[in-house]
Amino acid sequence: MLIEQTTYENGITIALWHITESSDELLERLDLDPFVMEQVYRFSSEKRRREYLAVRVMLSEICGSPQTIEYLPSGMPYLADHSQQISITHTGEYAAVILHPCHPVGIDIERVSDKVARVKHKFLNKSELAFVDSRSEKTHLALMWSAKEALYKVMGQESVDFINDIIINPFQPYLEGTMTAQESCTAAHARYTIEYRVYPEFVMAWVKK
Repeated sequence: MLIEQTTYENGITIALWHITESSDELLERLDLDPFVMEQVYRFSSEKRRREYLAVRVMLSEICGSPQTIEYLPSGMPYLADHSQQISITHTGEYAAVILHPCHPVGIDIERVSDKVARVKHKFLNKSELAFVDSRSEKTHLALMWSAKEALYKVMGQESVDFINDIIINPFQPYLEGTMTAQESCTAAHARYTIEYRVYPEFVMAWVKK
């Protein structure tokens, strides 16, 4: 079920889907070619089938027509007709996509849970860990993970060290806002502004190149 669709002044469109349907129910809403149908039934997990199909139903609804998603060798998705740049993410029972007509985009959603806290030393350096707010630690950590994931997707680099190659600058988490980050794995050493939003069950972060 499409629960949110927003188009921003900078051209970004973000859509969020709550995956309440079965794979059979989602299939009924799509007209898939035999190749894509074969891909669907290769997934042994019903959860994975639902995620795969929900993204395609969501794209069909927000674009007004069925869209074919293809993938680069790196795993990065793109629309077959190259009409827009795309990034895809899912967690639990939710999936989200971000689109832009010109610029590469990245998006990530992450559940707020103990899981990220257990692995924080694997993706944050000492300076980043130092500004994590203990009063909202789980949310703060989830936002930082999502921000790095979204930035990783938009950079298009196959090998990125989350601890050293993407550095998030100090920020205070709110229900929605922005943070900045610096990447050091390309010649540009670019600085990015990452937008985010906090939901009851998860957080979402997105960025445009």
